[in-house]
Amino acid sequence: MLPRGKPRVPVKNPQEYGLIDAIESASEAFVIWDAEDRMVFCNSRYKSFFAEPEKVRPGVRFDSLVEMNIAHTSVAEISLLPAGWDPDQYRRARLDCHNLARDTFIQLRDGRWLQSCERRTREGGVVGVYTDITERKRAEEALAIAKRAAEEANLAKSRFLAAASHDLRQPLHAVGILVSALSARLEDERQKEIAGQIGDCLETVSSLFDALLDISKLDAGVVAPAFAPVPLGPLLKALRREFTPLAERKGVALTVLDSRLAVRSDPAMLGRILRNFLSNAIKYTETGRVLVGVRRRAGGLRLDVIDTGTGFDPAEADAVFREFHRLEGTAAQQGIGLGLSIADRLARLLGHRLEVATRPGFGSRFSLFAEAAEAAAVTAAAPLAPNRLLAGRRLLLIDDDPEIRRAALLLFEAWGCRCAAASGLEDTPAALEWLGGPPEALIVDYHLKRGRTGDWVAARLAEKLGVPVPTVMVTGETAPELLQKVQDLGFPVLHKPLQPMRLRAVLQHLLG
Repeated sequence: MLPRGKPRVPVKNPQEYGLIDAIESASEAFVIWDAEDRMVFCNSRYKSFFAEPEKVRPGVRFDSLVEMNIAHTSVAEISLLPAGWDPDQYRRARLDCHNLARDTFIQLRDGRWLQSCERRTREGGVVGVYTDITERKRAEEALAIAKRAAEEANLAKSRFLAAASHDLRQPLHAVGILVSALSARLEDERQKEIAGQIGDCLETVSSLFDALLDISKLDAGVVAPAFAPVPLGPLLKALRREFTPLAERKGVALTVLDSRLAVRSDPAMLGRILRNFLSNAIKYTETGRVLVGVRRRAGGLRLDVIDTGTGFDPAEADAVFREFHRLEGTAAQQGIGLGLSIADRLARLLGHRLEVATRPGFGSRFSLFAEAAEAAAVTAAAPLAPNRLLAGRRLLLIDDDPEIRRAALLLFEAWGCRCAAASGLEDTPAALEWLGGPPEALIVDYHLKRGRTGDWVAARLAEKLGVPVPTVMVTGETAPELLQKVQDLGFPVLHKPLQPMRLRAVLQHLLG
């Protein structure tokens, strides 16, 4: 007869000894408690977690080991005590966790982490297995640190791009306006050709800034898709018209196949993705051809841009969609590695899937999968109104850069407008007197001197005139938080360097 209060330990047969040896050699700590919370058995691994391992033996109660931990502060159970070490709180939390046979995480005093898995036995006891997960925890912490570092680097990159982009956009903005104003006054064909070449160069630089702006807009979350059935025929015709001159200059044969199909997408975003694909295909094709077409696929359509260019290692298929990633070769010098990254982020926003097939020396296929839609009736787009629709219109420009004011006045005069310019609200009385009446449209820079903003100036001017004035907001900012702020103002927003044709189209729409 065993003395009362002692756990019954049955006589072990050879099989039981084999089981005990296996448990003893396991890397996990193992323990069994009976229905009265007295230890029945544990291996050496379990004993090693305690400050006094010789006291960890069959018959000891679970709450005694808890008190041992408190006395020696041998463990700090982070998951149970998020606010720090508190003996009473630890005692309650650890006993509750054990009584409920619940999993938890334990950090030992030496820094190691354990995962505690406790389960009730059929006799009412508890079996516990403790696994050392220190390496996993360290890997998770290293990953978290790396993630924070990457996020901080990304924010630093965005801040740098915003600052550099804003400072560079200002002079380019003025140059673009001056070139457009000059072109309108030229009559000699050779002079027009030279001005056109300057304009092409500015367009290239502007496209690079637009890529930076697109990334900033995506970071700011100000890009929201407007889904609709998009007929592919007009879009493909526009691509053919836009890219044929570029392909001809390179000696590349461009084929854009017609289509009567339609997809469910955002027309502007879908167009940007395909333009980035097509621009990339022509860039990396020195000789040969580029093909754009649409194929039916199960559940939707596949839009392909196929080239016979240099191709690349299929292992780089994912890397080409990363920001600032450029393939090797002379064509890589023509961009900054954002086009495909923008295409990828826009596709994710739209819920479209992208696919790349490539072979070094034989070309590439960039494809977009989208849901098919019923082709809506396509109405002929109204032609852009000629300049005469702006002739005689009273325009007021507010910008604190004198070079931009002078360039813009030359441009507006070439359009036949009656125009005036001011550096800020304080200069508007003289400008209004020159106009001979209230302005019909206001073009205002968002950032002005003395901390003023364009929306504030527009509001004060509306108060002075007694009526709101149709306003176009112009900005060189690319910081995500500022883009979000400007986007929410409710004005049409144009970004520097400004393309005069875009401004003219917006003014024609406002003055319709």
